[in-house]
Amino acid sequence: MEDLFREYAPYVYLHPDEEHLPSSVDWFFSNGALLYIKGDESHPVPIWPGGANLPKVEDPDGSFWMDLPADDAGRDKVSGGDLASAEVYVHFKPSAMYTDIQVWIFYPFNGHASAKIGLIKKVSLGKVGQHVSDWEHVTLRVRNGDGVLDKVYFSQHSGGKWVDAYQLQFQSGNRFIWYSSKNGHAGNNEPGLYLQGPGHGVGIRNDWAKSDKLVDTAASFVIVASQGEAEAVAQPPWLSYQSKWGPTKEYDTAAEVRRVRMFLPGKLKKLLDKLVQTIDQLFGTDGPTGPNVKKNWSGDE
Repeated sequence: MEDLFREYAPYVYLHPDEEHLPSSVDWFFSNGALLYIKGDESHPVPIWPGGANLPKVEDPDGSFWMDLPADDAGRDKVSGGDLASAEVYVHFKPSAMYTDIQVWIFYPFNGHASAKIGLIKKVSLGKVGQHVSDWEHVTLRVRNGDGVLDKVYFSQHSGGKWVDAYQLQFQSGNRFIWYSSKNGHAGNNEPGLYLQGPGHGVGIRNDWAKSDKLVDTAASFVIVASQGEAEAVAQPPWLSYQSKWGPTKEYDTAAEVRRVRMFLPGKLKKLLDKLVQTIDQLFGTDGPTGPNVKKNWSGDE
């Protein structure tokens, strides 16, 4: 299993202006992440190494959630992540014709969204898009017959895309590049700018670029699950946690947009109003669930 992953293990390139870097899950826990319990919010619980004291029950009512440290200095430190500790978490999913290899990476914080509005290239949207914890992944689809990488799925916000292997950028032999967008960490196979929104030069910015901020996944990975193996993989305790990895934060999207709207001419005001619909679709206010709670953990992408 390890050899198959190492053959294609991606390099994760962060944007040069990225302020919210990935970290290992254990770094997040050991630097003050807290577990909150509904009804007893004034007594958060420090999370033990590996997440050993996290609840392992279904949580449809949102009774548990994680958050950053309570003190300002701790929140600032942890929200910035720790590139030196960053690692990826690998899940093997074999089928009759292919073996899918899911590669998950954790960010302690997801930054705010920015928009392009006509000739105005970059407009901060305040706190819109911010949330504690961010799980992103790619899925490598490898042919069982010859062990060749067929295509890769890149997660992007609430969706994603499949990319054929010939469209990937390779480095160090068969290893491909996984670009992570600034602040939002959406994955992509190439650098550049992509706008999500109503069109006409207006949209939420997804900026991808190479920098010296990168994760060599071949050097820093943990196999956390492998379906169909005779010998089960030892799963870390945090993988069984089924609640939110961050609190629910209610941001007043309308208020954030009004601050921007004040400085725009009439035509651009109308385009910005259309963009708000996209914002509401793309950016939830909840922290995410962990990898094995998501539908694509056991199902297809």
